[in-house]
Amino acid sequence: MLTLHKLDLTGPAGSVRISATEATLLKAFVQSPDARLSIDEVMHCLAVAEGATQKSKVHVRMVRLRKKLHEAGAEGAVIESIRNVGYQFFEELAVRKP
Repeated sequence: MLTLHKLDLTGPAGSVRISATEATLLKAFVQSPDARLSIDEVMHCLAVAEGATQKSKVHVRMVRLRKKLHEAGAEGAVIESIRNVGYQFFEELAVRKP
């Protein structure tokens, strides 16, 4: 469960604080019909300028987000990189708005 106004991600293992940009990204994954976002969409959600050198920043941010998801209790491959496409989210996530 993602609580937007608290920036809190809750799962079977507990709660984890996330950043506003991480919440924006998770919300975009949930709203996407196939839970898949292009690299450009991910960069936009994370407020990272476009460019080849910026992709490493996106990778680092995704690693940190995966870690937080696992801390909340997600198991296995939560977010995977899809070559020449972007990223795909593989968990069920309910978004709670204020």
